[in-house]
Amino acid sequence: MSEDGKNKTILVVDDSLMIRRIVGMILKEYNYEVLTAENGLAGLEMAKANLPDLIIMDVTMPVMNGIEAAAKIKADPETAHIPILIFTSLGSEHDFQAAQAAGVSGFLNKPIAKEELKSAVFSLLSDRDS
Repeated sequence: MSEDGKNKTILVVDDSLMIRRIVGMILKEYNYEVLTAENGLAGLEMAKANLPDLIIMDVTMPVMNGIEAAAKIKADPETAHIPILIFTSLGSEHDFQAAQAAGVSGFLNKPIAKEELKSAVFSLLSDRDS
């Protein structure tokens, strides 16, 4: 796969509009289609409706947190195949263990560096294509 994200859709789920915009802008630079949701429940619904190639999800959000949403996405046969990167500014050991138990593919601390984000996304999407 080339580093061109054409035809790849990434769902960014974060309660911060600023984070959704910044991450979305970075991903669009690499030609990924970007969808956004503002909480775990909206992210779960978007994942079911759009079947994105990757989900980047915050942990701490209103309505439904990211770990609960990730667990529901991974439990649904229609969405279980979608890799999930968990984004958090907390980075606690509990969050890390809960995210792993939910079946997420990776864990990134905020603030995220552009190259770290690009590398993690490219790696997960490359693994999925092979």
